[in-house]
Amino acid sequence: MRIELMNAMRGSWENVVEIYKRDPRSHTIKIGFLRDTALHMAIRSRQEDTAQKLVQLIFLNHTDRDALHVLCTPNKDGNTPLHLAAALGSVNLCESIIIRNQYKQVLLAARNKSSSSTPLYWAAFNGNKDAFFWLYQMCDTDSQALDYSRTKDGSTALHIALENGFWDLAFQIIHREERFADSINESGESPLHILAQKPIVFRSGIYLSFFKNIIYHCIHVEELIPDTFKEKKELIAPSSYPTNYQTCFEFYQLLWKMMKLAVSMISGKSGPISNKQLDRENLGDQGQGIDEPHEKGAQGHQGFPSRYGRFFNSIMLNVSKILVVIFWMILGPSEIRKLKEAKHQHIWSLQIMNMLIQIAKKFTYESNPQNYESRCYSEYKYFMRGGRNYCSRASRTPILHAAANGIKEIVEKILEEFPLTILDRDNNGRDIVMVAAEHRQSHVYDFLLRNGYLADKALTLLGQDINGDTALHKTAELKNYEGWVIPRGMLRQMQWEVKWYEYVKESTGSNCRKIFNRKDPDKIFMKEHQELLSTSNQWINTTCNSCSFIAALIATMVFTSSATVPGGLHQDNGKPIFQHHLAFPLFSISSLVALCTSFISLLIFLTLLTTKFEYKDFSKNLPRSLIFGLTSLLTSMAAMLICFCSGHFLMLENRFKYAVIPVYAFTSLVISYFAFKRFPSNVLLLKATFNKVPERIYKENPL
Repeated sequence: MRIELMNAMRGSWENVVEIYKRDPRSHTIKIGFLRDTALHMAIRSRQEDTAQKLVQLIFLNHTDRDALHVLCTPNKDGNTPLHLAAALGSVNLCESIIIRNQYKQVLLAARNKSSSSTPLYWAAFNGNKDAFFWLYQMCDTDSQALDYSRTKDGSTALHIALENGFWDLAFQIIHREERFADSINESGESPLHILAQKPIVFRSGIYLSFFKNIIYHCIHVEELIPDTFKEKKELIAPSSYPTNYQTCFEFYQLLWKMMKLAVSMISGKSGPISNKQLDRENLGDQGQGIDEPHEKGAQGHQGFPSRYGRFFNSIMLNVSKILVVIFWMILGPSEIRKLKEAKHQHIWSLQIMNMLIQIAKKFTYESNPQNYESRCYSEYKYFMRGGRNYCSRASRTPILHAAANGIKEIVEKILEEFPLTILDRDNNGRDIVMVAAEHRQSHVYDFLLRNGYLADKALTLLGQDINGDTALHKTAELKNYEGWVIPRGMLRQMQWEVKWYEYVKESTGSNCRKIFNRKDPDKIFMKEHQELLSTSNQWINTTCNSCSFIAALIATMVFTSSATVPGGLHQDNGKPIFQHHLAFPLFSISSLVALCTSFISLLIFLTLLTTKFEYKDFSKNLPRSLIFGLTSLLTSMAAMLICFCSGHFLMLENRFKYAVIPVYAFTSLVISYFAFKRFPSNVLLLKATFNKVPERIYKENPL
C-alpha cells in the first residue's frame, strides 16, 4: 500500500484520491523521511483541491472519532494536517478539517514536538492573519484561544508576530484581546520587550541619506485600522499591476481623488466622497478635523471650512506623489519599494507601541490606584515580572532595552506615561543613563539631558552600578559596533570615541573625580584605546604620504604649465598672443589656483606626517587639518583639469575646437558624479567634526 501511494504521488494526485476512496487503510500510512501521510504531502505541496477531497473521503469512510484519529496523525515533527494548513494560511482547508468534526477542540489543542505549538500559534508564526483569526473564532472562549496561542516557553502569538515583523497581525491581535499585550514568557519578556529590541522598525533606528530622507517624507502610508479577517479579506485583492508601476498607479489614483474633491468643494456639496472615505484615505493628520464642520484656529476662532482643508491636504499628498514618481525614475523602483516598506514598519510599529504602553497603564498601581486586584504592580515590578534571571533577555525593563538599542520613540513614550521608569536599573545596577552611555546611543543620552527627565541630574549622572562604575567608566571602554553613520575608518572611529568621551565627561561635571575611589576613567580610556590610537596614527601616516605625493606631483605639473604661455608671445610687445581670448584668463586663474592650493595641501600633509598625535588631537585639531588638506588637494586637482582644458582649447585649430567639447563634458560629468556620490559622506564628516554631540551609531542599516 505504501509503495502504491508513493507511485501514485509521482504520477497524478487523482490516483491518490482513488486510493483514498478505495482503501481507508491508506489514510494513516506514513511516507518519506518526515513520516507524512498523503494528506500532509498534499497540503505541503499546496494541492488545496486535492487535500479537501482527501478530507471529505476521511469523513465519509470513518466515524467522527475515527476521523479525529486520522486527522490528528502527526508526522515526524509532530505536526498534524491542521498545523500545515494553518502554516499555509488556507482558511478553506482549516474549515474542511474542523467544521464537520465535533471534536474540533482536540484538533485545535494538538501540539507539535519542536516548540509545543498549536495550529493557532503556527498560523501566527507564518503571518497568516486570516487563518489565525478563523481558528481563533473556533475556540470556545478567549481564555482558551489565549492558551492555544502559547508555546511551552510561554511565548504567545503576539510575541512571534512582533518577532517576525507581522505588524498587521500583531495590531489585530492586540485589538481583539488585550491580554495578549499583558502576557509574558518564561524569560519574563512581554511584547513590549520584543519591540524594544528591534531598532530598525523605528525611524530613529535607521540612517537615511539626504535624498532618501526627502523621498521618505513624500511617501504616504496609511495607519492600521481595526478589523476582522473577513472584512480584510473583502478589502484586499491581488494587484493586477506589476510592482514597477504601482507607484505610478497610486499617483494617478490620488490625482483622480483630488479632482473629485475639488469638484465637490466648488459645488458646495459633499459629492461622492464622504467624510469616512476621506478619513480612510488619510487626507488629514490621522483623520483629525475631518469630521468637524469647520477648522478652528489656535484661539478657537473659526478658520477655513473643512472641505478647503481637505482639498489642501489632498494637494500636498499629490505633490508628494509627484516627487516620489520623479525619484522613482531616478533611483529605480527597488529603492522606492524599500523605503515604502521601511515607512510601513515605522508607522505601524509606532501604533503598536502606543497600544502596548496604554494597555500597560491599566495594570500598574501608579496609573490605576483603584485596581486592588492581584495585578497591583508598580511600574518597575510590572515590567520586570519574571525577568530577574541574569541570563534572561528580560533582565532589563523595556525602557532600558530601548535605550540600549537607540529607540528614542519608546524611551520618550514610556517616560511620558511612566515617569518613574527613569529610575529603572538592570541586574547589574545600571540605569538608563549608564545603558545609553555604554551602548554609544548619543541621541538618547542627549535627549535625557535636555528634556528635564532627570530630577537630580548630578546624582543620576554620577550613579554607580554594582561594580562601582559610572556612566563615564562605561564610556571609557572601547566598543566595536557596526553601522557607523560616517564611512568607517580608524581616524573617524577614534574621533568619535574621543568626542563621545569628552561630551559625557563634560556633562558629568567637575564633581565626577571625587567618587573615583579605585578606577580613573581617563586611564581606562587610554588603556582601552591604545591599540586604536596606534592604528589611527599609522593610517594618518599612510594617507599623508599618498596625498603629499599627489600634491607635489600636481604642484610640479602646474608650475611647469604656468611658466609656459599657450600660443607664445608677440615679438614686438612681448604680450601673450591669446590674451584677448576667453579661455586665456581661465587658464591663468586656474593655474594660479592649482599651484597655490597644491602647495597648501602639501604643507598641511607634511606637517601632519611629522607630528605624533595624542588622544585630544583627534577631537578637533587633527580632523580639521585633514579636512582642510583634502579640500585643498581636491581643489588643486579640479583647477589643474580646468587649466589643462583651457590651455588645450587654445592650442587646437578652429576645425577641432568644438569637436573636443563632448570630451570635456564627459570628463566633467564623471567627476561630478563621483563628487555627488561622496557629498553626503563629506557633509557627515564635517558635522561629526564641528558638532559638539557626536552623531549616533546605527547597529544595523537595511537601506
